[in-house]
Amino acid sequence: MIQPFELNLEAELDAIRTDFAEGSWSNRPLRLVPQPKSPDKQGAPRMRQYFEVSVRDQVAWAAVATVLGPELDRKMPAWSYGNRLYRAAWYDEEREAGKPSRLNIGPYRHAAGHLYRRFKHSWPLYRRHISLTVRRMVNERLDPELLDEGDRRALDQSDGLRYLDAQFWVRKAPDGGTMFAGSFDLMKFYPSVRVEAIRRGFHDHVDGIGGEPVLAELLRQMLVFEVDASGVSKDMREAINPLVSSGEFDGIPTGLFVGGFLANVAMLSIDLEADRLLLENREIAHFRFVDDHEVLAYDFDALLDWIRTYTGLLEASGIGVNVEPDKYVPPELKWLLHPERLEDEKEIDKPPNAEEAMRRARKASMVDGRKPTQLMTRTLAQVSMLAATDFDLLTDAGRSQRLEQLEWLLLANIPEQEIRGDTRMAFAAARIALLTPALFRPNDDLLAAHRSMQVHLDKREKNRRRGQAADEANEVEIAELEKRVAELDNLERTGWRNLLDRHFGLLFEAFAAHPDKVRLFLRVIDFCRTTGHDGLGKLTRWMDENRDGETRLLCCYLGATAVQALSKHILTACADANRPNLLHRERNAAISFLESVLGADLDRFVPMAAETASLQHFQHDARRVYVAALLLGAAEVEQGAPQLSEKMRQRVMAAIGGDTFEALAAATRVPIGSWYHLFLSTTRAHRDLPPSYWPRIEAAHDPDIPQDWLNLRRYPARLPAKAWARLVRSPDLLRTDDAGWLIEAARANPTEFSSLPPSDPVVASVKASLAAENNEMTLLDWAVFAKERGPNDPRRSEWTALEIARQILSAFCEFGGPEIDGLDLIHPENVFVDPLWKDPPADVLTNERLTWEGWRSVARAKPVHFRPEGLEDYRYRENLDDNDRKWARRLRPVGQLLWGTLRHDFSLPSAWNIRGQERGLVDLVAWDLERLPISSFTLKILQACLLPRSLESALLLDFPSLFGNLFGGAADDVEFDRPIKSLPKLIDVIERAQLVLTRSQMTVLEYEPRQLIPVRLQHVGRLGEGDAVDPEDLQ
Repeated sequence: MIQPFELNLEAELDAIRTDFAEGSWSNRPLRLVPQPKSPDKQGAPRMRQYFEVSVRDQVAWAAVATVLGPELDRKMPAWSYGNRLYRAAWYDEEREAGKPSRLNIGPYRHAAGHLYRRFKHSWPLYRRHISLTVRRMVNERLDPELLDEGDRRALDQSDGLRYLDAQFWVRKAPDGGTMFAGSFDLMKFYPSVRVEAIRRGFHDHVDGIGGEPVLAELLRQMLVFEVDASGVSKDMREAINPLVSSGEFDGIPTGLFVGGFLANVAMLSIDLEADRLLLENREIAHFRFVDDHEVLAYDFDALLDWIRTYTGLLEASGIGVNVEPDKYVPPELKWLLHPERLEDEKEIDKPPNAEEAMRRARKASMVDGRKPTQLMTRTLAQVSMLAATDFDLLTDAGRSQRLEQLEWLLLANIPEQEIRGDTRMAFAAARIALLTPALFRPNDDLLAAHRSMQVHLDKREKNRRRGQAADEANEVEIAELEKRVAELDNLERTGWRNLLDRHFGLLFEAFAAHPDKVRLFLRVIDFCRTTGHDGLGKLTRWMDENRDGETRLLCCYLGATAVQALSKHILTACADANRPNLLHRERNAAISFLESVLGADLDRFVPMAAETASLQHFQHDARRVYVAALLLGAAEVEQGAPQLSEKMRQRVMAAIGGDTFEALAAATRVPIGSWYHLFLSTTRAHRDLPPSYWPRIEAAHDPDIPQDWLNLRRYPARLPAKAWARLVRSPDLLRTDDAGWLIEAARANPTEFSSLPPSDPVVASVKASLAAENNEMTLLDWAVFAKERGPNDPRRSEWTALEIARQILSAFCEFGGPEIDGLDLIHPENVFVDPLWKDPPADVLTNERLTWEGWRSVARAKPVHFRPEGLEDYRYRENLDDNDRKWARRLRPVGQLLWGTLRHDFSLPSAWNIRGQERGLVDLVAWDLERLPISSFTLKILQACLLPRSLESALLLDFPSLFGNLFGGAADDVEFDRPIKSLPKLIDVIERAQLVLTRSQMTVLEYEPRQLIPVRLQHVGRLGEGDAVDPEDLQ
């Protein structure tokens, strides 16, 4: 479970940082979770290695990849595409007329949350570059006019790929343009890569690592992996290929997020040597995507020689990886490269002699270089087109056409050379599941009938209120309309149900044909959730029919996966049932899904009443989260759907013998704080205030359990007596910068707060702040006052919010002003507003109205003042050490102060009350910023202060090596969002924003002030959070 780590995020990250500083690390055991694999030649199901890696180890390895990755990724040859680290990429469309758009490749970026480049920027590019290269090998130049848009942009994104350079090829193109192509795979790639090869890759290619013994030792320890195969039955372990057992593991664990990065590190020396040989030869093109390799050559013998040479490089390196003999394309290559395997061929396929084997293989490898149909990318182009389509903008006919194309992608028998079949089908299934709800169109006749009926019903009610007799003609019309509405409603329901049946049938057919493709199975369940279609019964029947024999292990894994997916969907459906802003059909779909789950026999997925010892550990985990989802979901819907809630409780009672939160914690052996955090993080519900059933959840918390204590911090104003008692027993639970959190708890619970030891520094700080508030108006009080003003009152304006920030910051630049370190204490509790702001003098009023001119004179004559000795609050701080990059750390409190003033509300997301959760700024703050009715100038300031991308941009300028830009070369992706580098610069941009606002202020009739909201298109079109653009350009 990720929840315990998330709840204790600050302490967990501090522990990782400490271990890194000491150069000491010990990985947690890798928990074996076998996954389905494609059947063998005889059609028998197989299982593949897969491991559950601890969250702590995943985070630590992600940090290593973030710091060391750019340097290593830059060294990789351009013909290696798989698992390349993420870089911002965008097209400059603002070119002179007639000139093509220019591709820009920015630095390595991390704030966007991407470790690797997206699939659309890697595999499609790999396939397109192969197709372009073979055409380039037989043509002196590639005419962009003869290429489709995707190929033109792929040509632009060559990124140092020498194969596309006019001067690279030294050999004359053959007559007729005949070329030769072959591909091969590496056998069991991740499990076969030896750890020593990864260590050697770091040692040989990280510059200066020899002078960093602590780093070298840390990497050595981090590469020690150990498997825990307990909790998995013997027959399942024996079905895994390759076999694995408890103990030391010499390979890359499948399931480790950075596994692809580690594989590239291990392969880097081989890739660089191959690149050197290719540059010497200049008659061969080699491409690699993870373990897939494609080779192009002018003649067949050179093709064979190169594959043998590359195989020799693999063997000489000691990496532990071999070529898979059964995965050559064309398969005839196996006869020449592995002649010992000829004995395994069926007699009808076996060539009679070596000459015939050579002839057949040569013929099968031929490619027409001028029109290489075998290497074309038409399917990829269609996938890219469908991925880029905005269905909301299409007509009904356009939507139907696109869905037909998706159906073809889902079920068509297409060769897998362009794109793997499971990837293609999973993409199509996901789009169908997502887009089907958008096909719903209300029946216009039904709407008209409802409106007409309402007119007649209003007439009936009017007559009733007047005491008049019923109008017979009106009653006849109502009866006719009721009949008409029922007929049309039935017609609409039938049509919608038929559409759902058809699309569900398509998805189920794809799954049934490829049951080992887990993503297809999950898309079927997703479809049931998004549409409310009752398809779980068909899934349970399939499980029942296939639970024995060779598919029993497959069903074991699929069943646990289904229960995990259903548990997540139960939580989201219960939350959606209560969301007031959902469409009626979306809410109905959520309710229908819950009813479908409760009506399904889920014992066919995982035996819910079985003894734990008889289950695989992942089945047991799935059962636990399912029970928790049911109980939390029941509490969520009990007011709106009491009968549904009762059914969910009955399921819980049958599973664990109780339906209370105390029973849930005891039966699952997971603290209730972790389960509640799972609910909130999954649904994004109740971000600010606790739900109505919080008292029952709170009662099940034990403050002495770390996860429960941390979760109780979520609502300081609702802190229970037992939590206060824990604080009395253990005052060291709070740090000095917990004062902001504690003052919220103290205001709501003054009696309990008085029981805390007054000598404690954080308690003393809170008491001092509370005493100061008795005589003055804090910024918190001002926000409440401003919110109650009319929408055109200058005191609640954007200009005023900027003025407050400007006055606070300007004080630090004045002679005798606060020490600069006081910026660390910027907080609404530490800022005080003059009383005249609330009650301005009569001489600034015009006709008893406060005008812009009058308000500006008051605001600047009576500035706010800042108390530098005020309380500290970790929620208003950036996570940087006190002596590390002070200015970058101080931007955040300024931004949050401005953000709260603009909203007239300084309440923070409840999750931030748990230390460490305040780092989750992107989804909470960025969403709100984009919806604030403010000018683009102020929005830019907020983004520069608050969003991780801006902090990262400042780091990029100071530490370019961390972003792979030590020697420059990366395109400038901060043209429109330059970081604010100093206090004077911040004051300057605030003043300029105010000036723009002032020019857009006006006074209308009766001296009413008005503010236009100025927007500069350059600001609106700025690069997005962490990414330049998210187009489907790079196909």
